[in-house]
This record gives sequence, structure tokens and C-alpha cells, in this order.
Amino acid sequence: MTKDQLALKISLAMHKPPNARLDTFNEYLSTYQCLCNYFQELSMEDMAGIANQYSVKV
Repeated sequence: MTKDQLALKISLAMHKPPNARLDTFNEYLSTYQCLCNYFQELSMEDMAGIANQYSVKV
């Protein structure tokens, strides 16, 4: 799984109840873009830890 793919999965998980409501596509897209940029600096281990917080399997 690439960092971008993991960012996509986490973005989707972040916008699922009870974490948050997806009001607009722009909010989801903004979250995805921010995570993609942020994840470029992280190791896969760090990203797996974040994914685990949102019950995303790596």
C-alpha cells in the first residue's frame, strides 16, 4: 500500500461517524490533500499507528 492509498483510507475513515460528518466533497478532498502532504514526512510505521487509531487496516 502506498502512502497516498493509506491517506485515502484514513481520510474516508475520518469522515465516517462517529468521527465526523462529511458535509461536502471539498472537506473530504481537503483532508485527503493535507494527509498526503503530511504523510510524505512520516515513516510507514508512523502512518500505521495513525491508521490504527481510525481502525484502518494496513
